[in-house]
Amino acid sequence: MQLTFKARLSLWHMVVVAAILALTAASAGWAFSRVVRNQLDAALVDLAETEAALVRADRGPVRVHDVPPGTAKPSFVRLDKFVQIVALDGDVVARSATLGRTRLPASPPVLDKTRAGETVFETLEDFGEEPLRVVTRPADIRGVRYAIQVAASLDDAYAVLRAARLLFLGMAVIILAAVGLTGGLLARRALRPIDQIVKRARQIGETHLAERLPPPGTRDEIGRLVDTLNEMLARIERSMDGQRRFTSDASHELRSPLSRLRAELEVTLRRPRDAAEYEESLRSCLDEVVRLSRLTEQLLVLARLDAGEGREVVDGPVDLTPILKESMRRLLPDTRQRRLEVVLRSGPDLSVRIAPGAAGLVVSNLLDNAVKFSPPGGRVIVEVRADSGEAVVAVSDTGPGIAADEMPQLFERFYRGAAARASEAPGVGLGLAISRAIVEKYGGRITVDTRPEGGATFSVRLPLAP
Repeated sequence: MQLTFKARLSLWHMVVVAAILALTAASAGWAFSRVVRNQLDAALVDLAETEAALVRADRGPVRVHDVPPGTAKPSFVRLDKFVQIVALDGDVVARSATLGRTRLPASPPVLDKTRAGETVFETLEDFGEEPLRVVTRPADIRGVRYAIQVAASLDDAYAVLRAARLLFLGMAVIILAAVGLTGGLLARRALRPIDQIVKRARQIGETHLAERLPPPGTRDEIGRLVDTLNEMLARIERSMDGQRRFTSDASHELRSPLSRLRAELEVTLRRPRDAAEYEESLRSCLDEVVRLSRLTEQLLVLARLDAGEGREVVDGPVDLTPILKESMRRLLPDTRQRRLEVVLRSGPDLSVRIAPGAAGLVVSNLLDNAVKFSPPGGRVIVEVRADSGEAVVAVSDTGPGIAADEMPQLFERFYRGAAARASEAPGVGLGLAISRAIVEKYGGRITVDTRPEGGATFSVRLPLAP
């Protein structure tokens, strides 16, 4: 079963908290057991020192002081303790009444350590009915070294430790349940805006791309998520609008020559004609077919660029000057027909990393526009220079220029400015769009400047090859 993100978040939260509680409970249990053991050991050491002091003060034979002399009350410190005085050879010299006939074990290793002046602690798990904690401490009595052993039952200490463990476990379970409940509620409340975003996003379809997700009113992660999604919707809307305009414009541009071609053929077939009329009609149809072929090729170029397939493999740095000269040579018949002067101003050879075919297409589009919109007898200047690590190719014409309100749409697909429409210059408005797409794919950019007295300059900037 696939758990929801909310359930996984709550589950992982409980697992982490459970691990933390388990580690905390284990650490607290260990620390508490150390405290209890240390307190018991301290009590045994204190009783051993007290017994040693009493034996030294007593002038009679060595004995264990079970009951204090005089009318003092019984010592409750000694009631649950076993006290034994042992000679270093292992003989028991005296023992408390609480031991009865039993003696505390005094092994040779323990006596050796006592003889060396060490205090030895032992735990006897199988002594009698209850486990014992024994301390063996050296004591010098009237010039003779003895070992004073004091023992106490560990049963009460173990009971306290068991109760503490149960307490820690119960507290951990209660805390875990409380954390799980509150974590689930907090996760539900924290993820509620996301559920609303998902519900709203599902309502936004292709026909409602203008709608946006409602902002939550906060600048936290949810707010940034909503802003990011709204920005993405805006980009998708612009892209879809561009696709719709592209489809509409492409259909219009294809329909116009097809309609003229059909009309020309229908008119030609209405009655018999002589050879000259048929030839004129066929030439007109051929012009429309050429226009359709050119438009189809440009649409294919744009489709490849949109699909990321327009960037050709670059084997190495490419010199710009031969590409410019070849593009100018191809336009030589048009420039002669319009009596235009085309001037190339280039300094040192500049190399860029761009496919020669792509560079030639960009330069040809810019030169073709400059030639089409320059008046007869005008001048087209192509300048190549280096500027801030970039190679700049600037194409300037002496045409009518570009209106300020047309600048933002100049590089859009199928856009033709007022000058193009007025002059009925051939073209469908795809050349600049293709040029910009190619230049940007190779890390460059293309800009345009217009002059009040007329004319425009298109500048292509590409990174210089190292």
